[in-house]
Amino acid sequence: MKHIAPILIAAGLFVLASCEKVIEFDDSLTSPSPVLNAIATEGNQLFVNYTYSRFFLDTNNAHPIADVDMVVTANGTDYRPVSVDGCNYFFDYIPHEDDQLGIRVLSAAGEASARTIIPRNPRISTPNVFLQDSVFRTLVINFNIDDHPDYDNYYRFTISQRDSGARYRPYREVYDTIDTTYHTIFFCFDRAITDPTAAATEALGGYLYQQLLTSDKLIDGQDHNTTLMLIMLRDTNEVGTFIHQYSLTVESVSPERYQYLQDIESATSITQLLTEPAPVYSNVNGALGIFAGNARRTYPLYTVVNENDPVPPKR
Repeated sequence: MKHIAPILIAAGLFVLASCEKVIEFDDSLTSPSPVLNAIATEGNQLFVNYTYSRFFLDTNNAHPIADVDMVVTANGTDYRPVSVDGCNYFFDYIPHEDDQLGIRVLSAAGEASARTIIPRNPRISTPNVFLQDSVFRTLVINFNIDDHPDYDNYYRFTISQRDSGARYRPYREVYDTIDTTYHTIFFCFDRAITDPTAAATEALGGYLYQQLLTSDKLIDGQDHNTTLMLIMLRDTNEVGTFIHQYSLTVESVSPERYQYLQDIESATSITQLLTEPAPVYSNVNGALGIFAGNARRTYPLYTVVNENDPVPPKR
């Protein structure tokens, strides 16, 4: 038996060595491509990011392109960059509703072009916000969508949550200070905006959303009342003055951005772990990326401050 053990160990090492795989990268896939990205937002200065793509193992985030001649045309008027910061090109132009935009770029990477529109601002009433106690403590957000008649509106609804304060980590017996903002999950039971004939977002469990992409197909021209709900979960490891702040953002997006957001959501869904990655929409000719329009409104909802939470006992 003393001689068998070393033989088994050696055999096991041989099997492991024979199963070792070396990942080979296709050099053609790592060669850089020009990328043009810009979300022209109503009421905000326009800037365009134009750069080379980078390999995912590359730690250098900036890959500027040489000899760039960039022109943005808004309603027939040409604008050139007034300043450049790295790969970002800033213009002395602020988009407005219904603006027609085009971009043309000549550079060492070749020629790129794209077109888009600035959508009309979403007409949203000031949300009525209140807490409701039932099985769970729920934040209810009720508001009206005054939809533009005879106009193709594409909406994006998100709720942002900011967490700021100290949290006790019992498994490490330490206190961590955090200040982070993220899109939190909410409920929506309104079939007029969640029905598959109108919405591009597939709900988790039928009613849960981290973002809701939808059109006005079923509410065109209506003053439509809707409700979103958010479960207020309490973390018992939060200590001292811990702040939770919630805000609702409603966006009108151009058709290009709507398609792009829909493809991003599909590409990052859990089902993609089992399938080949889906292609992501691009409307740029001669480069990768997206050139799209956007208009948004953000409404503060509710702030929770925990001032009297007990401090976990020290061991």
